[in-house]
Amino acid sequence: MPLSKDDKRKLIYAIVFSVASYAVAAGLALGTAAYALSIFTDPVVTLTIPLIIVAIGIQAINAKNGPLLILVISALLYALSGLIFLVPTFVVAGLVVEGVSRIVGYRSFKAVMINTTLAGGLVGVFSVVFGVLFVPSTASQFALDLMLAFTGIYFVESAIMGVVSYYLGNFLIKSGVLH
Repeated sequence: MPLSKDDKRKLIYAIVFSVASYAVAAGLALGTAAYALSIFTDPVVTLTIPLIIVAIGIQAINAKNGPLLILVISALLYALSGLIFLVPTFVVAGLVVEGVSRIVGYRSFKAVMINTTLAGGLVGVFSVVFGVLFVPSTASQFALDLMLAFTGIYFVESAIMGVVSYYLGNFLIKSGVLH
């Protein structure tokens, strides 16, 4: 069955915003050597511009299954890169955001704040949870304590990115760049 014009638009937006977010995350992580620093600082770096790009993508798609499309494409990109431990992170966060966005919406300030905060906070926390699995068991309690400390940072940072995402996305939509 051929895709409708609206379905093609959603798919193109999902691909563009997923690839852009992935590319920026990779650039930031490599440019700041975040992967070498620790499993805790990588989410802080990648929950900035890449998260804004994804949040604007969700606003642009503005439809059911939009977050799910972005999730699947992002998860595939990370899997193809060999970062398999991030795939469950995106799956869990993406499914939660998809479910919540069906209730709160996609474009209102409240919706963007909730969706972005959930997406970023969950990705940050689950990245660390899955990263801790690679830490020797003797250091795992320390890693768990750090994760608890960083959890607040991930959610606060994601909320700030939600504000930025809302205003950027709103501007792009109102100016006609996105529809």
